[in-house]
Amino acid sequence: MIDLKHLSIAYGETSVVKDVTLHVPEGGSFALVGESGSGKSTILKAIAGQITNWTGRIRLGEHDLQHGRDPALIRLCQMVFQDPFGSLHPRKTVDTILSEPLSIHGIGDQNQRVLETLDAVGLARKFRFRLPHQLSGGQRQRVAIARALMLDPPVMLLDEPTSALDVSVQAEVLNLLKTLREERGLTYFLVTHDLPVVSFLCDNLGILRQGELVELATVDQLKQQQFSSDYGNELLSKSF
Repeated sequence: MIDLKHLSIAYGETSVVKDVTLHVPEGGSFALVGESGSGKSTILKAIAGQITNWTGRIRLGEHDLQHGRDPALIRLCQMVFQDPFGSLHPRKTVDTILSEPLSIHGIGDQNQRVLETLDAVGLARKFRFRLPHQLSGGQRQRVAIARALMLDPPVMLLDEPTSALDVSVQAEVLNLLKTLREERGLTYFLVTHDLPVVSFLCDNLGILRQGELVELATVDQLKQQQFSSDYGNELLSKSF
């Protein structure tokens, strides 16, 4: 479902992603891990079409990404951002936030779709006409997940979706994401530095260091703490 081949990205003279090749099967859940500044979020933004100065190949399903925003591909792939407060418009109600993607893409039956999606993310319908500041952090992230689901995309990009939440709420959001993937057959591409989150949510992972993919591994290898690269084992020592 996601196919990156020889992906490279530079900002001016600075190379931030260097010749990355990886594949995520349909219905799979893949994590890209590494320290801050390793290029993880840059790759995510390239897949989402937010960065266009890349070379190589990015393929979603049967579609090759071009260097720009393709409306058809937007419906294939949606993102959940790290900060649920910053990613939601402060002056728009939950109803408007969820209805907007439908209006942009000319999709009808908006009322029913909004209600069904609120139910799907476990958010009570009484929150439908509230503003983001009237919700808790966990509730805001549920709205962000609901917005990403409105177009029924087969691919979800997750940019550290629980790192801005209280510890008590993180498990609820992770359980929700896991359930949604199982129920809808979603493909996840997760960016994080939190290896325990990877072990819970993902099947496979790639380890990124200074823009280079140094290792591809399974979650079984992560749980057994048996990475093959020195840098992977260094990350393990910091996480467990």
